[in-house]
Amino acid sequence: MSFTPSSESTQVASIEVAAGSSEGITISVTPPANVEAGTFTIPITAASSVDTLSEELSITITGTYSLTLSTSSGLLSFDAHVNKESDVTLTVTNNSNVDLENINLTSSTPSDWTVSFETSTIETLEAGATVEVTMHVTPSDSAMTGDYVTTITASCSEASDSAEFRVSVKTQTIWGIVAVLLIIALLLGVSIIFDKYGRR
Repeated sequence: MSFTPSSESTQVASIEVAAGSSEGITISVTPPANVEAGTFTIPITAASSVDTLSEELSITITGTYSLTLSTSSGLLSFDAHVNKESDVTLTVTNNSNVDLENINLTSSTPSDWTVSFETSTIETLEAGATVEVTMHVTPSDSAMTGDYVTTITASCSEASDSAEFRVSVKTQTIWGIVAVLLIIALLLGVSIIFDKYGRR
């Protein structure tokens, strides 16, 4: 709390008032960041050597709304495989000084990808609380090897937050394995032919 005379621009702890005159005082109050919404009473006292005056100020704190969407590890990237489900643990934090209700989780993904949530709607999230939600991500069977961006959003009527995830898609290596097996078979075949006819 601070006091600034109307005729000055600097804060003071005391002020002189001439007899028969008056002086305006601007009172500044900074509530703590975690204060709950509501109405509060602040007592104010002005004291001199001969008299003391007291007054009560009424201050109404309105709701502040803020959401944060992240992951349990803080990383916004993960690996996934074509047409296989990968799980990611999301964290939704209510940074407000009031409870938030009906927080919906939605996604924006590349074409034909599938994203679902263990819980797609958080009915109530208390002020300052964090909840974990498992996200299931399945790249389409036509996805090529590379990095893709998937955007996840947590939103309610008062606040929202989004996070962009970099998804590194890995393709199956079955054709590489088949190629190696064919080369081995070919070398064995050549070796057999050489052993059979090379001695003649």
